[in-house]
Amino acid sequence: MLITVEYNYSKCIGAQKCIQIAPNFFSWDGEKAVLNKSTIKDGIQVLSIECNEQQVEQFIKAASSCPINAIKVRNDSGVLVETKIVTDNVKEVVAHYDDEKEFVLDPQGYFLIRIDPVAGNIEVGFCNARNKIVLKVMGKKPIEIYHTIINKLALDIRKDHCAYLGRELQKAYIALQKNIPYVQDDELQIYDKIC
Repeated sequence: MLITVEYNYSKCIGAQKCIQIAPNFFSWDGEKAVLNKSTIKDGIQVLSIECNEQQVEQFIKAASSCPINAIKVRNDSGVLVETKIVTDNVKEVVAHYDDEKEFVLDPQGYFLIRIDPVAGNIEVGFCNARNKIVLKVMGKKPIEIYHTIINKLALDIRKDHCAYLGRELQKAYIALQKNIPYVQDDELQIYDKIC
C-alpha cells in the first residue's frame, strides 16, 4: 500500500515515541525526531513509501503516540488516515479551580513576565525572594522559553507553576501578535475591530 507520511519537525517536543514504535523510519538528531529518507515540502518532512500492513500500522501507531500530533499518515488518495483514539470507559471530570482558595505559592520562587513590543520579545524574570530577580530569560515564542526554563535551566518548580508559566507565556505571545497590552495574571482585552 502506498502511503504518505507528513512530519512537522518544528512542532516536535522530543518525546521519541515515534522512534520507539517505528525505529526503521524515525531517528534522533540529538534534539528531535527525524523522518528518514524524507523530503522537505513547505517546512514539513514528507515520505511517500510503499508499505506492507505491518509497516502501515507502525506509522499509524507512531502518529497516535505523538503527544502533539506532529505526524500525519495519508493513503494513496491523499486522504488522512485517522489515528485510533480509544474512548472505552472514559472517566469524565468537570474542571474547577478557585484561585482565591486553592492558590499555593511555590516555595522555590515566582516568575515576573512582561513583553517588549519593540524587540518582539517575551521576558521572564525568576525571583527566589520578594522582587529579587536572579534569572532572566528572553525569547520570541512560549515553547522556546518554557523549554529553556524547565529543561535547560532545570528549575525545580511545582507542576502547577509549570502550567501557570505556559498559560502566561501564551497570553504574552498573543498580546505581542495582536499588539495589545499584556498584564500578568489579567485576562487579555481582545476586541474585534468594528468596520
